[in-house]
Amino acid sequence: MPDPNPKKIFNRPDDLQGVEPYSGFLDVCKSPHTKSNYHQDLRVLKQFLDAAKLIPAQAQPQDLARFAGQLAKPGTTPAGKPRPAYSTRSMKRILASTRSFYRYLASVQHISTDPTAVFHNLAIRSPQRNPRPLPPKDREALVKGLQTSDQEGQRISLVVLLGFHCGLRVSEIAHMRIRDIDLDQGLVTVIGKGDKERSVPMTEALKELLKRYLVERTDKAGTFLFSSPRNIDKPIHPHFLEIWVKKAATWAKLANPEELTVHVLRHSFGTQLAESGASVYEIRDLMGHSSIMVSENYVKLASTKARSAHQKAFEGGYKVHALNLGGLFGIESVLKRFRTLNRRSLPGDVD
Repeated sequence: MPDPNPKKIFNRPDDLQGVEPYSGFLDVCKSPHTKSNYHQDLRVLKQFLDAAKLIPAQAQPQDLARFAGQLAKPGTTPAGKPRPAYSTRSMKRILASTRSFYRYLASVQHISTDPTAVFHNLAIRSPQRNPRPLPPKDREALVKGLQTSDQEGQRISLVVLLGFHCGLRVSEIAHMRIRDIDLDQGLVTVIGKGDKERSVPMTEALKELLKRYLVERTDKAGTFLFSSPRNIDKPIHPHFLEIWVKKAATWAKLANPEELTVHVLRHSFGTQLAESGASVYEIRDLMGHSSIMVSENYVKLASTKARSAHQKAFEGGYKVHALNLGGLFGIESVLKRFRTLNRRSLPGDVD
């Protein structure tokens, strides 16, 4: 992966100058977001190979075993800044990107053996993390506090509803195109992790706001729902969306607005699905989980909350009040529509 101008590579996140054929391969096989992540991960590999005075084809299994070991220790980023040890999740992703790159080199006969086979002997276990949704009162305050009187407010409110009412990831929202929105069917279609496509029903609140925004938006020439401020032909950077949801949190006067993220909204969506009686399979399909074990965490969390509520209601001497979250937020309607669509199969599905 030789590069005569190594500094340039860090100034252009989507550019790996030394492996353009591989970059073209990613264009065909991966989504733009996945390709960007692969590029970031391969810069970490390039940093290691440069320090060892190696090119990719020269790396041996023992070199890549040492590379994996360095990820678990503090060091510097490819840009030269100090960094802590990579998390287990980041390590897994970097090693997966490295393995994909070397498999490509083997497929085009740049190398005769794949040195990343050594990764199979590594046991990297991620700690189990339960979803961290917003409490019901904060969910209610967030939705009630949305402001839609101007374009900025509409954009912020849309991001909140796409995260909370559809359970979309921040990258899925950032890369959503106008053509992915079907107002007639009331569906949004996204390409998620692993380039898996899924369609999620909209709530009425989201549908009405999208109708209004699409009519009133100023960048009507852009193909993305939220275009980059610098180029309407490119998607907005996810960082802007995270700033927007924090602004919505200040509107709602949440206790810690800086802690609200799109992923917290996604966790809130999954939790409320479970609280509304969704099966683990429905949660998996609506949220685009690659493993049903991830979906089970939401069901377990909802069960724990249900036991706690039961104990508080019947053992603590409190008066019981019915709390119909679905009526307020509309997520129960998403579940009902999804079940209806599943019975007659989603558009484009093969019976």
